[in-house]
Amino acid sequence: MKQHLNARVVKPAITPEYILARHSTMIRRIAERLRKLIRAAAPEAMEAAYPGWHAIGYRHPDCGYFCGLFPFDDHVKLVFEFGVLLDDPFHVLEGDGKQVRHIVYRNVKEVQAQPIDFLIEQAIRLRVRKRRVKGNG
Repeated sequence: MKQHLNARVVKPAITPEYILARHSTMIRRIAERLRKLIRAAAPEAMEAAYPGWHAIGYRHPDCGYFCGLFPFDDHVKLVFEFGVLLDDPFHVLEGDGKQVRHIVYRNVKEVQAQPIDFLIEQAIRLRVRKRRVKGNG
Protein backbone atom coordinates (compact mmCIF):
# COMPACT_ATOMS: atom_id res chain seq x y z
CA MET A 1 0.00 0.00 0.00
CA LYS A 2 1.41 3.32 -1.10
CA GLN A 3 1.10 6.31 1.15
CA HIS A 4 0.89 9.75 -0.36
CA LEU A 5 2.40 12.54 1.58
CA ASN A 6 0.48 15.73 1.36
CA ALA A 7 3.58 17.80 1.73
CA ARG A 8 3.18 21.45 0.97
CA VAL A 9 6.07 23.64 0.15
CA VAL A 10 6.01 26.49 2.59
CA LYS A 11 7.75 29.60 1.41
CA PRO A 12 9.51 31.60 4.09
CA ALA A 13 7.74 34.82 4.98
CA ILE A 14 9.19 37.90 3.34
CA THR A 15 9.96 40.44 6.06
CA PRO A 16 10.59 44.18 6.03
CA GLU A 17 14.20 43.35 6.87
CA TYR A 18 14.40 41.28 3.68
CA ILE A 19 13.10 44.25 1.67
CA LEU A 20 15.78 46.51 3.19
CA ALA A 21 18.68 44.02 3.17
CA ARG A 22 20.16 44.92 -0.22
CA HIS A 23 20.15 48.65 0.46
CA SER A 24 22.95 50.84 1.75
CA THR A 25 23.39 51.57 5.43
CA MET A 26 22.02 55.10 4.91
CA ILE A 27 18.82 53.85 3.24
CA ARG A 28 18.33 51.25 5.99
CA ARG A 29 18.81 53.92 8.67
CA ILE A 30 16.25 56.20 7.04
CA ALA A 31 13.78 53.32 6.72
CA GLU A 32 14.32 52.17 10.31
CA ARG A 33 13.75 55.69 11.63
CA LEU A 34 10.54 55.95 9.59
CA ARG A 35 9.38 52.50 10.74
CA LYS A 36 9.91 53.53 14.36
CA LEU A 37 7.95 56.77 13.90
CA ILE A 38 5.10 55.02 12.10
CA ARG A 39 4.84 52.38 14.85
CA ALA A 40 4.82 55.14 17.49
CA ALA A 41 2.14 57.14 15.66
CA ALA A 42 -0.02 54.08 14.89
CA PRO A 43 0.88 51.27 17.32
CA GLU A 44 -2.14 49.19 16.28
CA ALA A 45 -1.11 49.21 12.61
CA MET A 46 0.20 46.01 11.07
CA GLU A 47 3.46 46.20 9.15
CA ALA A 48 3.96 43.91 6.15
CA ALA A 49 6.51 43.43 3.40
CA TYR A 50 5.25 43.76 -0.17
CA PRO A 51 7.98 42.16 -2.30
CA GLY A 52 6.16 42.81 -5.58
CA TRP A 53 6.25 46.54 -4.86
CA HIS A 54 9.59 46.32 -3.01
CA ALA A 55 7.88 48.14 -0.16
CA ILE A 56 6.81 47.98 3.47
CA GLY A 57 3.12 48.71 3.95
CA TYR A 58 1.00 49.66 6.94
CA ARG A 59 -2.60 48.61 7.54
CA HIS A 60 -4.71 49.87 10.41
CA PRO A 61 -7.49 47.59 11.75
CA ASP A 62 -10.07 50.37 11.41
CA CYS A 63 -9.07 51.80 8.04
CA GLY A 64 -6.92 49.37 6.07
CA TYR A 65 -3.86 50.43 4.09
CA PHE A 66 -2.86 54.03 4.77
CA CYS A 67 0.85 54.38 4.05
CA GLY A 68 3.97 52.62 2.86
CA LEU A 69 7.74 52.90 2.68
CA PHE A 70 9.41 52.50 -0.70
CA PRO A 71 13.22 52.22 -0.50
CA PHE A 72 15.27 53.18 -3.57
CA ASP A 73 19.03 53.29 -4.12
CA ASP A 74 19.40 56.93 -3.03
CA HIS A 75 16.21 57.74 -1.10
CA VAL A 76 13.17 56.39 0.73
CA LYS A 77 9.63 57.48 -0.07
CA LEU A 78 6.97 57.62 2.61
CA VAL A 79 3.78 57.27 0.58
CA PHE A 80 0.28 58.18 1.73
CA GLU A 81 -2.44 56.32 -0.17
CA PHE A 82 -4.94 59.19 -0.06
CA GLY A 83 -2.36 61.93 0.36
CA VAL A 84 -4.19 64.26 -2.00
CA LEU A 85 -6.86 64.65 0.71
CA LEU A 86 -4.43 65.42 3.56
CA ASP A 87 -3.77 68.88 4.95
CA ASP A 88 -0.05 69.63 4.69
CA PRO A 89 0.82 72.61 6.90
CA PHE A 90 4.48 71.47 6.88
CA HIS A 91 4.64 71.57 3.05
CA VAL A 92 6.39 68.20 2.86
CA LEU A 93 4.09 66.23 0.55
CA GLU A 94 5.05 65.84 -3.11
CA GLY A 95 3.25 64.45 -6.12
CA ASP A 96 0.61 65.53 -8.58
CA GLY A 97 -1.38 62.36 -9.19
CA LYS A 98 -5.08 61.94 -8.48
CA GLN A 99 -4.64 60.18 -5.13
CA VAL A 100 -1.17 59.42 -3.75
CA ARG A 101 1.29 61.86 -2.18
CA HIS A 102 4.75 61.13 -0.82
CA ILE A 103 7.71 62.53 1.08
CA VAL A 104 11.24 61.85 -0.18
CA TYR A 105 14.00 61.29 2.38
CA ARG A 106 17.65 61.30 1.28
CA ASN A 107 19.22 61.29 4.77
CA VAL A 108 18.20 60.53 8.33
CA LYS A 109 18.38 64.18 9.43
CA GLU A 110 15.45 64.99 7.12
CA VAL A 111 13.17 62.59 9.03
CA GLN A 112 11.18 64.70 11.49
CA ALA A 113 8.54 63.25 13.82
CA GLN A 114 6.07 66.15 13.89
CA PRO A 115 4.97 66.15 10.22
CA ILE A 116 4.91 62.35 10.11
CA ASP A 117 2.78 62.08 13.27
CA PHE A 118 0.39 64.73 11.95
CA LEU A 119 0.00 63.12 8.53
CA ILE A 120 -0.40 59.57 9.86
CA GLU A 121 -3.05 60.58 12.40
CA GLN A 122 -4.90 62.47 9.68
CA ALA A 123 -4.55 59.62 7.13
CA ILE A 124 -6.04 57.10 9.57
CA ARG A 125 -8.95 59.38 10.50
CA LEU A 126 -9.64 60.08 6.84
CA ARG A 127 -9.65 56.38 5.90
CA VAL A 128 -11.92 55.51 8.85
CA ARG A 129 -14.40 58.19 7.71
CA LYS A 130 -14.23 56.97 4.10
CA ARG A 131 -14.95 53.39 5.22
CA ARG A 132 -17.88 54.47 7.40
CA VAL A 133 -19.42 56.51 4.58
CA LYS A 134 -18.88 53.69 2.09
CA GLY A 135 -20.31 51.12 4.53
CA ASN A 136 -23.43 53.20 5.19
CA GLY A 137 -24.08 54.07 1.55
